[in-house]
Amino acid sequence: MSEWMRCLAEHYEETKNLYPEDRLMILFDIDGTILDTRSMVLYALQSYDMHHQSSFFHNLNIEDITVHETEVRKILTYLDVPEAHREGVVQWYREKFWSSESIIEAHRPFAGVMDVIRWFQLQPGTFIGLNTGRPEHLRNETLYSLNRIGLECHAVFSDDFLYMNPCGWNGDVTASKVAGVRHFKSMGYRIFAFVDNEPENLEAVACIDPSGEILLMHADTIYKSKRERIPRGAVSGFCYDVSLLSEKVLTKCMTF
Repeated sequence: MSEWMRCLAEHYEETKNLYPEDRLMILFDIDGTILDTRSMVLYALQSYDMHHQSSFFHNLNIEDITVHETEVRKILTYLDVPEAHREGVVQWYREKFWSSESIIEAHRPFAGVMDVIRWFQLQPGTFIGLNTGRPEHLRNETLYSLNRIGLECHAVFSDDFLYMNPCGWNGDVTASKVAGVRHFKSMGYRIFAFVDNEPENLEAVACIDPSGEILLMHADTIYKSKRERIPRGAVSGFCYDVSLLSEKVLTKCMTF
């Protein structure tokens, strides 16, 4: 088991022992935490080739995508896409990236994440909450795609456990993350962990949890905010490794 997962297991056990009657919740961000957004980047770019009968992205692999999804121009520079085509590609990309088609067809989870989510969903008195910066108008597509990719391991996502940014794309994402934590607390859940890939979101949640009851966990994938903003005491590292986790190992680690 990775150190990242061991910290989560130990904190869950401790919280369960302290509050055996409480409804416990772990909160997950979606993009860059549950889902590998590089798949959506690749899908949007390669759909440009298919539609325009070009071959700019024919040899592009997911491992080649090392920048945030909002920085697609860097990929075009790296691949030497002709200047005359770049604005057209960017426009196409912006229209396709958050389209219903892309959300439904291009979502891919990080290895092991769905297994972890399902394991927690099976534990008595324990719930999975989703706290995303996505706007409300993507609610139906988001739930549909997550439940579709969760089928294999029987992970289930419901409307009641999804908090989305009420202010849309122009809203303050960090403020929305804080509001999401408060939302689930107001519903009576004790949040024992929050997983997000953006350091600034973890920092914002740390400010409303001075006692450190919420274990802040950094998904070290691709992110925009500075790594230095990861709060002291948060679980981080240079690897987002949940793929080594198995139900057998979890059960052995989390016996009460």
